Amino acid sequence: MKLTSLAIISLLFVSMTTNAQQEYFEYGFKGGVNLSSISGDGDKVSNYDTKASMNIGGYGLYKILPKLGIQAELLYSEQGFSERFNSENVNIDEIKSLTRMQYINLPVLVSYNLIEQLWIEGGVQVGYLVDAEEEREERSINNESGQLDSATKTIDQTSRYEGLELGLLGGLRYKLSQNFMIQARYEKSINDIDKELAGDQFNEVWSFSIGFLF
Repeated sequence: MKLTSLAIISLLFVSMTTNAQQEYFEYGFKGGVNLSSISGDGDKVSNYDTKASMNIGGYGLYKILPKLGIQAELLYSEQGFSERFNSENVNIDEIKSLTRMQYINLPVLVSYNLIEQLWIEGGVQVGYLVDAEEEREERSINNESGQLDSATKTIDQTSRYEGLELGLLGGLRYKLSQNFMIQARYEKSINDIDKELAGDQFNEVWSFSIGFLF
């Protein structure tokens, strides 16, 4: 009898603890697509095109109030940009460049429940640049054969960009069910990330993710 009573009490305690965690704390992992580029001063930056890449990581949300929470994430984020330009070298007609940048990002946001399962979120982000490289393809017309020749090389650009990025971000999150959510977000850095170009250059990223909640 005592064992039965103890088992019932234990089950009730576990049930209450689980419900409390679900009510006040939410965590999970997510992944999705980035659409990134660089904006800022100068004619060169205006020629940059958007690059599609990916993001993946985990997050946790603590609800201070039923409709208000603090959210923190740890994300791996691929970013960058692409461009085409004519070469000053008379033997090269066009250069196609693709820059890939890999960041570890730590966003901290305030989340507010607007209606039903729709949350609005905004905050700050610190990003650490792990690696940056440029894949450059040089194209030219062979004068003898008339065919298009191309040569591709990879250039390490990690030292060109700032190691730490500070950014502002905001977006929307919608819970599809108890275990799934979708998210759309915009982030822009507030510090100059390019050490070589004159003026200020900033990362700009639109991200779209789907997440699984525990």
